[in-house]
Amino acid sequence: MKKIFLTIAILIFSLKSFTQEEKKSKETKTTFAIMPIHNSGAGFNNVFLGSFELKPRTNLTFYSVFWVNPSFGNQGKDLFLETGVGLGFASKNGKLYVNPSIGFGHGKLLSNTAGTKIAESFIPSLFVIYNSGKFEFETYHAYYMSLRGEGSSQDLMLNWVIPGFKVNKHFSFGGFYEHLGQTRVDTGDTKTLYQFLGGYVKATLNNGVWFRFAAGPNISNDNLNANEFYKIQAFIPL
Repeated sequence: MKKIFLTIAILIFSLKSFTQEEKKSKETKTTFAIMPIHNSGAGFNNVFLGSFELKPRTNLTFYSVFWVNPSFGNQGKDLFLETGVGLGFASKNGKLYVNPSIGFGHGKLLSNTAGTKIAESFIPSLFVIYNSGKFEFETYHAYYMSLRGEGSSQDLMLNWVIPGFKVNKHFSFGGFYEHLGQTRVDTGDTKTLYQFLGGYVKATLNNGVWFRFAAGPNISNDNLNANEFYKIQAFIPL
């Protein structure tokens, strides 16, 4: 009788352990990170990034960008908010990651309405990173298209390209280029809001957190921002 009870206890314990491991395995399929960014041209924003594994090397991704620049709203109200979803695809060797997304902007930044408008703009984007033993590369392209303009709307294009070299697993450096410009305006001529060209240094910690600082000249001829720029950015997985 004791053997039967012992066998049952072992089976219950094994089943419980298997269930816990299965639950833990499911939990590891999701990721979430915060990415605070501040640059001299557009100000400060916080980016929330999440993903859920659909199958090996394919993720459903989602993001939100919280802009706090008061000029992007009505004196601190109606601030610009981005939300979107996408798909992330990783290469078999894990070095390349491609993430197209479709998002919407909320507020009044592009459509120049009197107050907040939900889905006031449409934002398709593409994010690509490559990371090998000695080389790292990041590029991002997003088109901000006004949907609910009231006579003075604009469309914007944001691009950045960041190639670099890894000194070791903790430090890297390289070139930095970022451009934000108008592609369409209801009134007047389109302008380049800023065009940064410089370099960066980056520190990466063992827990996946990294910190990048970029600086250099603003090569835009429209003189809407200072002749020099800085951008500071961190990636904090939770």
